[in-house]
Amino acid sequence: MDDRNRPDLKPLQMLDLARCATFGEVLEGMSRCSFGARMLGEAAATLADWCAGPRKPIVIYDGALDSPLGGLLRGMAEEGLVYRIMRPATYAKRPQWRQSRALVVGNVADRHASALALREPRSTLFVNDTDLANPGQVKDGYFPDAVFADPRFAMPALDAAVRERLGGPALTATAFIARLRRDRLGGTADQMVRAADTVAASMDDPACTRFLTLSGAMTVAQMSLVICELIDRGMVQAITSTGALMAHGLVPGLGLKHYKYDPKDDDGELAALSLNRVTDTLEPETNFDHIDDIMRAVMDGFDGETPISPSILHAAIGRYLAEKHPGKRAILASAYAKGVPVFVPAFVDSELGNDVYVTNRQRVLEGKRKVMMDLELDSARLIGLMTEAEHAAIWTFGGGVPRNWTQNVSPLLEIHNSRLAELGEELPIRKFRYGCKVCPDRPHFGHLSGCTYEEGKSWRKFDLDGTFSEVRGDATQIWPLLVKFLMERQ
Repeated sequence: MDDRNRPDLKPLQMLDLARCATFGEVLEGMSRCSFGARMLGEAAATLADWCAGPRKPIVIYDGALDSPLGGLLRGMAEEGLVYRIMRPATYAKRPQWRQSRALVVGNVADRHASALALREPRSTLFVNDTDLANPGQVKDGYFPDAVFADPRFAMPALDAAVRERLGGPALTATAFIARLRRDRLGGTADQMVRAADTVAASMDDPACTRFLTLSGAMTVAQMSLVICELIDRGMVQAITSTGALMAHGLVPGLGLKHYKYDPKDDDGELAALSLNRVTDTLEPETNFDHIDDIMRAVMDGFDGETPISPSILHAAIGRYLAEKHPGKRAILASAYAKGVPVFVPAFVDSELGNDVYVTNRQRVLEGKRKVMMDLELDSARLIGLMTEAEHAAIWTFGGGVPRNWTQNVSPLLEIHNSRLAELGEELPIRKFRYGCKVCPDRPHFGHLSGCTYEEGKSWRKFDLDGTFSEVRGDATQIWPLLVKFLMERQ
């Protein structure tokens, strides 16, 4: 069913960093996105409204007040942005504070959590990295008044955005990172500083080829233009992604929309309306109908005699977008224009993979040749890029197969030489000199997304003397700020 039959749908907006002059404007743009970016952006708007009003919020905080984070909160109280800082134990003993607005920073002991649960809905803003919220507040695909992130990063971000909205100094992303460096808050804040140093070092190395790997729902999160900036500005020379991420990324390039999920909608009703939910976002099935039309046109351009690979297909899609939809920014259009290959090692796990399969079945039924997908073509192309690079960097946002396939190029070169050198084919061994990863997963989960660079050194993937940084946080919150930081340096 056409999504136009649902006039109550609220369209999301892509985050356009080129139009954001200040840190506060970046967070304002995030509020119109989804996932963690929306959490942070909406919280900044809510807290600014509270701090601007006559009833200042209280801060409930059980951490050390003499810590850098405690000092930030004390500064907010001393300057009148918040009314006072209160310990959870003190708050629990004083029922009169239940009517006040409250910013709960960090964790609260179980014995005090029941007092918070008695508060009025929409009067409490939670900032923590353990998913602490009141019972029933957070639901599947609905995260009001909560920022699930390390407070040592989230609170400086909220503080800077609130001060700007209330007429205070407007920071750039560069100035915000400098402030994190100065304050030494620890945790994600310090990790982000090291990440900025790492990506800057790889950008300053003229002999460096930079590989970008993407997973998760970055394009559904409205980060397509952030990826376009990296390509258009020559920051990355190759991209490895999930297939779904590239499929969803076609949507804005066609002038189509993603929409905000309303938790009052039942998923069965959404299914009947052909509105596919991606966590807190809706993807109308009609979007895929438009993508199907593109795929049919692009696939018709292949005769079936010569195998193709995902990067060849994506280049053809990019050419189609550039010719048929000029003036509209899209990831594959930018990649085509800049000659940046887009690899998808798990191609069949995507909407575009579905299209290729169905198109090939149709070809068979019509007595035509199938279009054969040869993934080894992309492995060879990856090897070529890596061996031609004097130095290499990998920027990873999300983790998973795109990251591992790209990093695997170094062990692949070892295996190649061990088996083929005696046959006269020996290639130079290459390792990544720089690496920056933004992903919330911890190593103890034991999966690809949580693997550390230190672990990767044992696989000879990374230079032992290289420069590496890992940020354990939501990429939709961290990544745009790092990209904006690089844009400001340019």
